[in-house]
Amino acid sequence: MTDNSKKNLITSLSIIGGAVIIAGAVVFVGQTLKIGENPGTAALVQPEESSAVISIEGEPILGDPNAKVLMVEVSDFQCPYCANYALNTFPEIKKEYVDTGKVKIVFKNFPLPFHPFAQKAAEAGECVKEQGKFWEYKEDLFNNQQNISIDDLKKYAKDLGLDVQRFDSCLDSGKFEEKVKKDVQEAIGAGVEGTPTFFINGEKFVGALPFSEFQKIIDQALTK
Repeated sequence: MTDNSKKNLITSLSIIGGAVIIAGAVVFVGQTLKIGENPGTAALVQPEESSAVISIEGEPILGDPNAKVLMVEVSDFQCPYCANYALNTFPEIKKEYVDTGKVKIVFKNFPLPFHPFAQKAAEAGECVKEQGKFWEYKEDLFNNQQNISIDDLKKYAKDLGLDVQRFDSCLDSGKFEEKVKKDVQEAIGAGVEGTPTFFINGEKFVGALPFSEFQKIIDQALTK
């Protein structure tokens, strides 16, 4: 990318406001959006003990309920780093640890305020969860991150063979609007400042870490 291209990219992104992209994460801090030195990569953040507990009751869980390691993914459907994790790293974690019964994963919503489609996308995920297809829908949304208008959200639900009338009614009514907002407040209380953020057996890690880093973290958790 040329210097002028970088300058134009930063200028256009700064219009969005309200975030900084650092170490593979989007973080809400102020009124400008800037590009970190190495966008798309992530340095391992030292784990932090959370002062609050994120509830997993009623949330979508993937994997053996008795798995030794619990991994909570706090995410935003419009966050590019969340998509990078979901499409590139998550499948490896699923194959290596979830499918083998070692890790269970829980998804929690954290739609950022400067992402105009993220709130309704999170609500749509809740509506789909009622029909038992959350993880498939999650993949569809991240695969089509540039197209998640309300009409798009309804199309993806239809393509999954869901009860369209039930889904549309759920989404249009704002049934889960307050639930999603509650998720955000709960995550903030647990120290979440941006997406993606992960809690692995209670320790917090920030950013779209590469699979090799997740391996180290999970393998260490499995030995405890």
